[in-house]
Amino acid sequence: MYFCLIQKILIIMVKIDISTTKDFVTEIEFQNYGQIIKKCFSDLTEKKGKGNEFLGWITLPDEINDNFLNDIETEAKRISEISEIFVVVGIGGSYLGARAVIEALNSYFEIDNTSNKKIPKIVFAGNNISEEYHAQLLKFLDKKDYSLTVISKSGTTTEPAIAFRLLKNHLENKYG
Repeated sequence: MYFCLIQKILIIMVKIDISTTKDFVTEIEFQNYGQIIKKCFSDLTEKKGKGNEFLGWITLPDEINDNFLNDIETEAKRISEISEIFVVVGIGGSYLGARAVIEALNSYFEIDNTSNKKIPKIVFAGNNISEEYHAQLLKFLDKKDYSLTVISKSGTTTEPAIAFRLLKNHLENKYG
């Protein structure tokens, strides 16, 4: 059984082997699922339905341009100039995605910075609710200039929400 989903120039061809399911799912049921899949695909690409406010990633590659990249580089430079530490707040894919990219683009071990660039140390928060971790992090940040970013799809996940509130309070007390 094949499903073909077309959006602009994007064509996705999916082949599904249903031979092992014939005892409990009929071919007609699978064909009906095809219509459901097409509807779901349409909802995604047209950014309709429940949760559509979280679908910005669908068109992201098309939205990346030189101005967007320049804005990112300008902000990264600004943060590097004012921060010794950069705190990334997130959990799950939000945290792991950022961490994977950061680790892929850097050395496995801290090596002397031979480029003479001021590069903030990156630390993570919000990926657990350990009281001890956050207490040590805040004590560490007491003596450092730092910036933070929050990576979250909803902004309501408990662990990053707690970390953000702690860090926001710490920033307000430290910098006013």
